[in-house]
Amino acid sequence: MSIIIIMLSFVRREIVFVIAFLAAFITAFFNPPSESWIEAVDFRTLALLFSLMGISEGLKASGLFDSAAGVMMKRAGNTRMLAVFLLAIVFVSSMFFTNDVALLMFVPFTMMILDREGKDEGYVIKLVVLETIAANLGSMTTPIGNPQNLYILSYFSVEAIPFFRTILPYSLASVFLIAVSFIILLRNKSLLNTDEREVRKADRVRTAIYLLFLAAALLTVFRVISFQMLFAAELLFLLIFDRKILRRIDYILLLTFVCFFIFSENMRNIESIRNLISAPMLSHPIASSAIVSQVISNVPAAILLSPFADGFEGVLIGTDIGGLGTPIASLASLISLKFYFRREGGRKGYYLAVFTVLNVLMLLILALLSALIE
Repeated sequence: MSIIIIMLSFVRREIVFVIAFLAAFITAFFNPPSESWIEAVDFRTLALLFSLMGISEGLKASGLFDSAAGVMMKRAGNTRMLAVFLLAIVFVSSMFFTNDVALLMFVPFTMMILDREGKDEGYVIKLVVLETIAANLGSMTTPIGNPQNLYILSYFSVEAIPFFRTILPYSLASVFLIAVSFIILLRNKSLLNTDEREVRKADRVRTAIYLLFLAAALLTVFRVISFQMLFAAELLFLLIFDRKILRRIDYILLLTFVCFFIFSENMRNIESIRNLISAPMLSHPIASSAIVSQVISNVPAAILLSPFADGFEGVLIGTDIGGLGTPIASLASLISLKFYFRREGGRKGYYLAVFTVLNVLMLLILALLSALIE
């Protein structure tokens, strides 16, 4: 009985991995295990993900995020300015520490502070939803902001200038959309009580080391440094100086990616699926990528669709803006949803309504922008 409880607990906690594993297992009947499975696994992406998870956990342990939160509280003065700071730091931090790390750090902090300040539930919901959107849109701005960018740049061997030239118009439009949404939705403000909160000082040496690794990871994305060198250097550092970080890395996420790679390889070898995907990807790659992202999330969508694309632009834009929309379109959105749904007395229906309206509206606007740019 206890084994069943443990298994059910694992399934609830790692539902994305379970789905990815089952998808790979079921499609294996159509494409049995072979050398193609090994060739399908992008070890470069896996090494970069490992490195970025280690960097984000190291910076978290260094106190950098806590220090930033404390400074925000001291300088904000009122809840409206605090909301501005939170949205800005979520947007920017998601560029370098990934969208899920940004939300893991700041969504609980947001709810705690707003509860302490006595803000109504509607205000909490609107700010958390906007933070989720800010994380998903901010993360598309850099190659290391989210996993699908890492994979797409690796798969198509994209250099820095073409990447930023492609994505910056959407990133700038995202800033405008978030700013307009903030002005409309979060008008009320009240003074903050900042006397109780001490600003934690970050460990400067530890922070500097992990920021150097972050810079190295960015250079690795653009192939200035080999991914083997980055992986070996960071792993050696962690083994010698910071072993606790190794225990905090999400190895299940890495296995989830392996399952996605195998699932995508199997799907590509099913003729009917291949025919179904190839035509839309050639004629409407952005729309196709965004639509598929709504159903299976943007990371597996990027892995599945990239081989059918003529270039990287359509898959990149489609899966990045496709992180908006349904709660499963981006796995990071599920983090915010999970945090909010754990609240006692939370208005779950209202949260989903606000989330859906804002996400769909912004997705449609960015999709229209892509049509105008094309």
